[in-house]
Amino acid sequence: MRKAVLLIAALTGFVLVGPLGVAAVGLLAVANDAVTRAECGPGGPAILPTDELPASVAGYSGEQLANAAAIMRAAVPLAVGVHGQRVAVMTAMGESSLINVDHGDAAGPDSRGLFQQRDNGAWGSYTDRMNPQTAATSFYTALLRVEGWETLPPTLAAHRVQRNADPQHYARYWDAAVAVVTALTGTPSAVPGVDTAPAAGCGTSAGAGTVTAQGWASPAVGRITSRYGVRVHPVTGVIGSHTGDDVANRCGTPVRAAAAGIVLRAGPGPYQGRTGNQIIIDHGGGVTTRYGHVLTGTETVRPGDLVTAGMQIAAMGGDPDLDPIGAGSSTGCHLHFEVNLDGAPVNPSAHLLAHGVVLGTD
Repeated sequence: MRKAVLLIAALTGFVLVGPLGVAAVGLLAVANDAVTRAECGPGGPAILPTDELPASVAGYSGEQLANAAAIMRAAVPLAVGVHGQRVAVMTAMGESSLINVDHGDAAGPDSRGLFQQRDNGAWGSYTDRMNPQTAATSFYTALLRVEGWETLPPTLAAHRVQRNADPQHYARYWDAAVAVVTALTGTPSAVPGVDTAPAAGCGTSAGAGTVTAQGWASPAVGRITSRYGVRVHPVTGVIGSHTGDDVANRCGTPVRAAAAGIVLRAGPGPYQGRTGNQIIIDHGGGVTTRYGHVLTGTETVRPGDLVTAGMQIAAMGGDPDLDPIGAGSSTGCHLHFEVNLDGAPVNPSAHLLAHGVVLGTD
């Protein structure tokens, strides 16, 4: 249903050009948001009951999947969304293989349970640590105290809670955790084992693609039509610097946050007339990303919102006939994607590739 509404919105824009078309797209985007929010609880999509769990996901089965479901359920009363649930499941995979073990190891002989929580008073009693849902609640409570945990690579967010000797220890479990959380919410996976989107409005968004262990995702699927660097502008004919990469696809194609962060701007300007409607996200460490030519009325975020990698934040625009207000200086449907480091643009494809992402792929 979500895809149908988005498609209708895009098609309506083609039929009703000008302000009426833009208004129709915006109204249908609002209707789409209402539908998805009605489908989602405070902790994300509904989790499958125990008797409906799949037989196996990403090499995990039986007791392991039941424990993963318990971890996810513990997130709901704390209003921790899907991204946090994935972090928790990933952590338990790395600590106990999702088995509620009643023993520790050489580094922590007093560690117990799914998260190998120590007997130091911080994680409750032995009974608490051996109760999957109680142990998960303790994990989430500690995670929520980590400043900016949503914007950290998942393995580092987990490390801030667990204090593992190797901060990258959990990264190898991320793809499996995404697969398990996706499967236990009963949502389809476009890429088996690594799809990240349960439903729009639940901390991520429908249509999200692969998120790498470094916490990055491709902002849009499509064909690269203009690269970063010097070029002849397709509209003005002037030779100048192109500060991003252009990804072309049909208008209405999902635009996603390339990494977790805080939205700085969503809507027109200050580059209105060049890249039209745009969204800017601050990822910390001096890194920001910019998404230009987004379709008017499809923005799902506002300044100050926290976003996760792969979360849909808008839809692709750029057609001046479809969206004369927001298309900017453009000849057709595409996303202008830009990465800035300390305020200066860098090659976005190279930046993504360094984080395991090929721009334009899912």
